[in-house]
Amino acid sequence: MTRSYASLGLAAALSSVLLLAGCGGSDSGAASSAPSAPASVPPAAAGSSGTAGGSGGSGAAGDAGSDGTGNGAAAGQAPQPAQSTNPSGGYWPATVQLGHNDRLGNTVVDGEGFTLYRFDPDSANPSKATCVGDCAVTWPPVLANDKIVFQRLYRDKISTVTRPDGTQQVTIGGWPVYRFSKDRAAGEIKGEGVGGTWFAVAPDGTKAKDSRD
Repeated sequence: MTRSYASLGLAAALSSVLLLAGCGGSDSGAASSAPSAPASVPPAAAGSSGTAGGSGGSGAAGDAGSDGTGNGAAAGQAPQPAQSTNPSGGYWPATVQLGHNDRLGNTVVDGEGFTLYRFDPDSANPSKATCVGDCAVTWPPVLANDKIVFQRLYRDKISTVTRPDGTQQVTIGGWPVYRFSKDRAAGEIKGEGVGGTWFAVAPDGTKAKDSRD
């Protein structure tokens, strides 16, 4: 079961936030008001953004810029505040945002700059997370509560899926996303290609393109 986001534009603000709608609810505005741009092209720095609070789809989320992205900071910015962990596996990041890797091009990273990954046994349509138990210890799921703070990402590509333990996992392009526990520094991609099933995720949910291919 997935959750979608309600969004209302604000003329000016400092960050971009997507709010989780009620369980099973939907809101077409988030997708229809933000046209997509090719994921291989870094989103432009210009564009309005917004802040919001609350739960159940109340409050307001930021408008995207003309390229369909939510913008709160430039790529390569300093890491965001500390992230909290879930005792049963997974963690809540301060933000999810655009990253860039010399080998893989555009990627998605968390607020500390760590690369996020997708898992081939999962599915995007419908969204389904299959990494649980010991798998989720090695690959902590990226979780969300009532909102997701995002920066320089396509808001119509961001959503959540309900995991077997009832937590909400962030999805990019429908794919549940994870962090790799063996990545010890921001920007590392030690998880790329592990087991032939784990790959860094691009901003549209596809596998980040390896320049060596």
